[in-house]
Amino acid sequence: MLKRNQSSNLSETKRKLVDAGVSLMRTRGFNATTVDDICASAGVTKGGFFHYFKSKDELAKAALERFREGKASDFANAPFRKLADPLDRVLGRLDYVKESYGSPAQVTKGCLIGMFAQELSSTNPSLRDVSQEAFLRVAADFEKDLAEAKALHAPGVDFDPKKLSLFYVSIIQGGLLMAKAATSNAVLMDNVDQFRTHIQTLFGLAAGSKAVRSSARN
Repeated sequence: MLKRNQSSNLSETKRKLVDAGVSLMRTRGFNATTVDDICASAGVTKGGFFHYFKSKDELAKAALERFREGKASDFANAPFRKLADPLDRVLGRLDYVKESYGSPAQVTKGCLIGMFAQELSSTNPSLRDVSQEAFLRVAADFEKDLAEAKALHAPGVDFDPKKLSLFYVSIIQGGLLMAKAATSNAVLMDNVDQFRTHIQTLFGLAAGSKAVRSSARN
């Protein structure tokens, strides 16, 4: 697997192959994407492919890391990161998720991490483990804000930030899967809204609140 930030230093040819892998496997899945497909999409010869990758599995790991890095970078630079209050960051993250997927009428391309986890969990332990690691990184990132928000606003409320962050990952991944099946992002948006309501209830906020209320600090 590529080391952290290693995909940002790819050669141009290798980058084309990895990007083609991301695009094709995100759309078709791992098994339905061939090395020939990747080469054709990237405009690279098969010899060029095997100069950089020993196998489709190796490219898939690189594609997964590139996809994860791209999403991590997007979230690291998202507007909610600048909010001082951790609960505002929690709610702002959910708003950002909705905005990043566009309108309810659009159809998501899905998540490459989720695609691999679903397709390869029983047949490719290596890629399954890489997918699991990626899920856990997303959850751990959200857990930090949840833990800070709980300590500041709801220290006596009985919920586990770690378990809630994993629930968040499940909500998003399930929503993406259902959105693809329904050919509409509406179900994904609804799922995020329902999760937002759950968070607001835990912190004693009214439904539809866009900011932390001063009463929630007491």
